[in-house]
Amino acid sequence: MAEFPPPIRLPGEPELPREPRESPHGDGPPVVVDDDLDLFGAEAAAAQLTERIEQVGPSALRLGADGRPLLSPPLGPDRDRVDGPVPARATLVVFAAHGTPFSRPLVSVLSHVRERHPSTVGVAWRHFPDPVAHPQAVVLALAAEAAAPHGRFWALTRELLHMRHHDPADLHVAMVRVGLDPKPTLEAMRAGTGADRIVEDVASALSSGVTLAPALFVNGERYPGELDPVAVSAALTTAPTPA
Repeated sequence: MAEFPPPIRLPGEPELPREPRESPHGDGPPVVVDDDLDLFGAEAAAAQLTERIEQVGPSALRLGADGRPLLSPPLGPDRDRVDGPVPARATLVVFAAHGTPFSRPLVSVLSHVRERHPSTVGVAWRHFPDPVAHPQAVVLALAAEAAAPHGRFWALTRELLHMRHHDPADLHVAMVRVGLDPKPTLEAMRAGTGADRIVEDVASALSSGVTLAPALFVNGERYPGELDPVAVSAALTTAPTPA
C-alpha cells in the first residue's frame, strides 16, 4: 500500500494548476503546495492556520476554590455555539479536535449527554487541534467552521467525529449528509473561513490550562474524570447550578 493515497478531488471540483502560492507574510519565497499531497484542496489555508496556532502562547490561569483551572473566557452565548438550551442548568464546554484517536469516544460522550440532558445541559465546542500529532485536525476544523454560516456547525462536527478515515471522500459524504454543498464549503475552507475563531479557541484552551485534547469544563470548571459517557453525565447532574 502506498504511503499516500492517490489525490482525490471532490465531485465538480476542477483540477487545480500547480502555481506558486504567495507567502501569507508577504516576505520570503512563495509557498508552493504539492497538489499530489493536497488531498483536501485546502492545504495552503491549513498551513497558514498552523503557523498562527504555533504562535499562540499561554497566559495566566484562573483557579477555582478547589485549585482546578477555570474556563477562560467564560462560556458566552454571544460567542460560543451552544448545542442545547440557553441558558441551561449545566454547561459542558469541550476543547477538542477532529481526526484524533479520541474522536469516536468523544462523540459517544456528546451523544449520551444530549440524550440524557436534552433540556438542561448546553454543550459548546472550542477547537484545540494539534497539527503535529494530528495533521488533518486543522483541515477538519476549517471544514466545521465553513459549515457554521449555514447553521450546520454541530451537525458536521458530529459527522466528522464519526469519520473512520481521513480522506476527501469521507469529508464529501459528511458534508452531503448534513445538507451542505461540498463545492462552496471547500471554497470557504480555502478562504480560511473561521480561522480567527480557531486561533481564539486555542488561546482560550491555553488560558484555561489545557495541554491535551479533549478537555472538558463543567459549569466553567475543569472536569477531572474519565472520558466516559456515564461519568460525564453524572458530573453534569451533580454540578452546582451556576450563580
